[in-house]
Amino acid sequence: MRRPGRGERGFTLVEVMVAAALLAMMGAILGTSISSVLGAITENREIQDRYHAARVALGRMQREIAMAYLSKHQSEQRSTKTVFIGKGNRLTFTYMGHRRIARGGIESDQGVIEYYLERQSGGGLPVLVRREKVIIDDMPEKEGRRQVLAEGVRKLTFEYWDMDKESWRSDWKVEIDRAAQEQRQKEQAAAQASGMTGNTDLANVMVNAASRKAKHGPDEEWLPGRVRIVMVLATGSDELDLTFETQTRVRIMRPLNFRKPYTAKDYQNTLNPLSPMSGITPNSFAAEQAKQQQLLGNGANP
Repeated sequence: MRRPGRGERGFTLVEVMVAAALLAMMGAILGTSISSVLGAITENREIQDRYHAARVALGRMQREIAMAYLSKHQSEQRSTKTVFIGKGNRLTFTYMGHRRIARGGIESDQGVIEYYLERQSGGGLPVLVRREKVIIDDMPEKEGRRQVLAEGVRKLTFEYWDMDKESWRSDWKVEIDRAAQEQRQKEQAAAQASGMTGNTDLANVMVNAASRKAKHGPDEEWLPGRVRIVMVLATGSDELDLTFETQTRVRIMRPLNFRKPYTAKDYQNTLNPLSPMSGITPNSFAAEQAKQQQLLGNGANP
């Protein structure tokens, strides 16, 4: 066996300690880099999940608000109430988008939807709740099935577009619950006016004008042209809160009335920027009705 000579020697203790320190330093740098990369991946994944939750929630809200409606058609035996009650942070409305899943169930394609924020029992940030009631009755603000659409919602606001004033409003409330009774009263009044004037068309115009005057204008039974939704979702950092905003057009702005043969023009909507149809607003509708009343009063054909 060859023995080491005098010119050959191993590492000294200082050299081993320096090498160990360099190795530890490189390991710490590598560990910090890996931790930062993993943290960035987790944060990015969380943000992507928040974006996905916002797209799903806002997309569903868009579709359902677009199908909102009001109706003056009511059964004589059963009381129903169609509503559009919009506040700054809560929206309740009747719509035509319910999907019937259970065969033979006592439900239709109509229902009541409500969106609002609710705090959980364990604390923390509120969640976005969707409440659906599949049977329209005289209490649309109560009961129904709840579903969480998004968690960690810091803020939810609704705004409603007034086509006559061309501005956004923070609230919009319309409730139709006495339509059958009001229709009977209008028919009786029209029959009396027809007997007095001898002109059925003039009598109908007079009764309609009187009913609108009692309600301070037809806009109280119209739906807004558009609804704007703003939602703020929280992330792991307070500085990275995500704000989402969207708008949706309400397709049926006037209440449905199966007793009156409305023409397609009554439902058209040109001043709505998101509508492809030509249109009419509450004020222009009232002006047209006043014009028809004046023409009928003068004995001319409208």
